[in-house]
Amino acid sequence: MLCALTIRSTTGEEPGPPPCGSVPVEGTPVFTGAMGWAKYAFHNPPQTYNPGNPVEVTNGDDYLPGVETPIEGSLRYAINGGGPRLIKVLYNGVIVLRDQLRLENQSHVKITGEYATGIGPTITGSEFLIKDCDNIVLRYMRFRSAYDTNYHCGRTLNIYGSSSGGCNDIIVDHCSIGASRDDNISVSGKLCRVTVQNCIIGGAVMGTSYAGIGSGGENGHEHERLTYCRNLITNTFARQLIFGGSGRVDFFNNVVAVGATHLELCALDGVHGPKINIINNLFRTINIPYWGDRNGLYFEDPIRAKVVENPGTYPFGELPWSTNEDSIYISGNIFMRRDWKNDLWEEPHTSDQWDFTLDANVEDPDPSGEPNFPTDLKRDDAWTMPSGDTIEDAEDVETFVLNDAGCRLPTSQPVLDDYDADLVHAAETGARLFPQATPENNGFPGTPILIAPTDEATGVSTTITLSWTATDETDDYEVFLDTNTIPSTSIGVTSNTQIQASNLQNATLYRWRVEARNSCRISLSAIRAFTTE
Repeated sequence: MLCALTIRSTTGEEPGPPPCGSVPVEGTPVFTGAMGWAKYAFHNPPQTYNPGNPVEVTNGDDYLPGVETPIEGSLRYAINGGGPRLIKVLYNGVIVLRDQLRLENQSHVKITGEYATGIGPTITGSEFLIKDCDNIVLRYMRFRSAYDTNYHCGRTLNIYGSSSGGCNDIIVDHCSIGASRDDNISVSGKLCRVTVQNCIIGGAVMGTSYAGIGSGGENGHEHERLTYCRNLITNTFARQLIFGGSGRVDFFNNVVAVGATHLELCALDGVHGPKINIINNLFRTINIPYWGDRNGLYFEDPIRAKVVENPGTYPFGELPWSTNEDSIYISGNIFMRRDWKNDLWEEPHTSDQWDFTLDANVEDPDPSGEPNFPTDLKRDDAWTMPSGDTIEDAEDVETFVLNDAGCRLPTSQPVLDDYDADLVHAAETGARLFPQATPENNGFPGTPILIAPTDEATGVSTTITLSWTATDETDDYEVFLDTNTIPSTSIGVTSNTQIQASNLQNATLYRWRVEARNSCRISLSAIRAFTTE
C-alpha cells in the first residue's frame, strides 16, 4: 500500500534564493486547499486591495481594445482595469473573445468564476495571456481558445515571464483548459513559484494539439519553482507534458492519460534540465501506431527523454546526463497500459520506478525491453518541497482526481460540462477523442501548386499573371520572383490566388515561388522557371 504523506521537512540541496520577487512568508494559504510553491500568493496584499468592492463580469460581450468602445461588465473590461482587485465572473455562459486577452504587468488580482450560476463561464475565441505579473489567482474558469476562433494556432492559457519582468506567485485552481490548436497551457520563461492544481487539461481540435504544460524557455532559470498536482492531463496528440527548464518541478498526484507521449524531460538551454520530483501519479497509456509500424502497436514508457552524454554538441531538446546527475526523483507512481487492439487494461505496473523511463535516443527499441535512462540521472531522495502539502496514496489518485478536477463550481452538487465529462470518461476507458494528425487537420497552410505559367515556358510576355492553387488554413500568399536559383525578391502579398508581374526584362530566365502563410506557419511551393520573349 502506498500511503498518503504530508510534507513536514525538507531534503536535498537547493540553489540560492530566487531573484524574482520577495519570498512569501509561510502562513495561511491564499485559499483553503491551495498547495505547492504558490500557495502563499497574496501573503501581504496592498491596502488598496478591497475584496469587498469587487469588479463584476455580468455579460458575455467583448470588444477590440484600442479600436472599439470598452464595454462595462465584460471580462476584457475587468481584466484591462488597474490596481489590485477581485474579479468575480458572474456571467454564466460562453464569452467569445475577439482578440487575445492580456493580463500584463499587474499585481494582486484574483479572477474567479465560483460565484456564477449554472455551470459557470467558458472563454473561447482566443488565448488568455498572463505576462509579467505577480500574485495572481485564477479559479473556476473554462478556457477553450480554438472554439469560435479565426486564429490558426495559439495557446489556450499562456503564463509567461519575460527577461525584463517575470511571473511570481501564480496559482491556477479548478480550471478546465483545453480545445487549443497548439498548447492547452504553456508555463514558460522567467518564473518563480507557480502552482497548477485540480485542473482538467486536455482535448484537442487539431491533430497537432498538445497539452503543453511545461517549464523553461528562453528566459528560464534555475530558481523557478513549479508545482503541478491533482490534475487530469489527457487526450492530446503528443507533448502531454514537457519540462525543459533548469529549475525545480514537483509533479505529484496527477492522472496522465491517452496520448502518444506523456512526460518528457529535456534541457532547453542545451545544458541543464529540471530538478524534478515525480511522485504518486497515475499514468494510463494506450498502444497506438504513433511511431509508425514498428513491431506492431507500441507501448511507450511514460517518462521519456533523448539522453546524450555531454552538452553543447547535440540538437535542441535533448537531456545531457553529465550535467544533470542526481536530478530526477521518481517514486510511488502507477503505470497502466491499455491494449487497444485486444480492448483490455493490463495489470498496473508499480515495481521498479526507473523502468518507467525511456531513453528515446535509442533507435528501434524492442518494446519488450525499452532502454531506461542512465542511472546517473537518478536521485535517491526527494528534492525539497513546500511544507504542509499532502500527497495522496497513488492507488487513490484516480478516484480523487476524476471526481474533483476541472471547473466544478463549489455548489452542493458540483458538475462538469459535457466536454469535460467526455474527457473524464475517456481517461477511464482509454478512448481517444483527439483527431488524427493529417495534412487536412494539422493547422498548417497547405502547399500551393503553381499553375501558370507552366514550368520552363518560353516566349512569356514581360507583363504576366502568375497563378496557383488555393490552400487551406491560409491567411495570405507572398510571391517571390527574380533571376536567382531560389527567388528571394517579394513582388507582393495577396489573399487571392494570382498576382501580376510587370516590367520584366526581355529574353531573361526568371524563377518564381509562392509561400502560403498563416499566423503561425508558412508552407512553400515548388520553384518554377520561365523565359520572357
